[in-house]
Amino acid sequence: MPTYSSDQSSITDFPPNPDYGSGCFRRRIRLTGTAGQVVAELEDNCHGFRATLSHDGHHITAVNAETLRIPFNTCAGAIAPIQALVGVAVGSDPKTVNAAINPFSNCTHLFDLSVLAIAHAARGDTTRIYDVVVDDERDGQPANAIAYLDGKEVLRFKTREWELLDPPELLGKPLFRGFAAWANDYFQGDEREAAFVLQKGYFVSSARRIDARKIEGSRGTDHPHIPGACHTYSEGIIEQAVRLVDTVRDFTDCPEQLLRFK
Repeated sequence: MPTYSSDQSSITDFPPNPDYGSGCFRRRIRLTGTAGQVVAELEDNCHGFRATLSHDGHHITAVNAETLRIPFNTCAGAIAPIQALVGVAVGSDPKTVNAAINPFSNCTHLFDLSVLAIAHAARGDTTRIYDVVVDDERDGQPANAIAYLDGKEVLRFKTREWELLDPPELLGKPLFRGFAAWANDYFQGDEREAAFVLQKGYFVSSARRIDARKIEGSRGTDHPHIPGACHTYSEGIIEQAVRLVDTVRDFTDCPEQLLRFK
């Protein structure tokens, strides 16, 4: 998927989605813990991943990753670098994992999913489901970005162009660069985890602005990207990247289809 920042106009270099403004982005994450294992699954408009992490109660002992729906042919290669998570301590928080392993050599979404699984491994035999809903931002108007945990709303942001408008005490806080710096201090516990889940969903939601059908089959170097931002955008890989056909889904009116990976 294309990469954007609040100070870039690269999104304007892609064909616009004529349906943008009439729907929403949806992402669902399911974390299923059993004895010695966590199965983590993610699906949204652009992606489908499953990661099965085995552990001995103390450290991750194996990572089995599956790329079920991906935007580029090269994204499947991210199964290799994610193996660096073997040996990470069960229950490690994202900041600790990011300091130990280079997330930019990985697929951003598979890596983030696996980091959630590492934290979940410490919870034992339990299941946790996150739902993220980000309304299209229409004509510069504020929109809602909401995170649900096990069906209950845990966090709601009012957003506009990568900045928070509400809650009032967070007015002007960034949702891209600089997010982790303030969010780690402001949020605690489950709300902190939900905040990062929501922020990453907001990031991916911008892909709804693009008409993916018109760029199917194009090369990764044909459109704006940030070199080194992820596995596919790495030097030597982006040159081989080709956008796959029929990889985008619209779950606006059918959230029940999430995690069916069709």
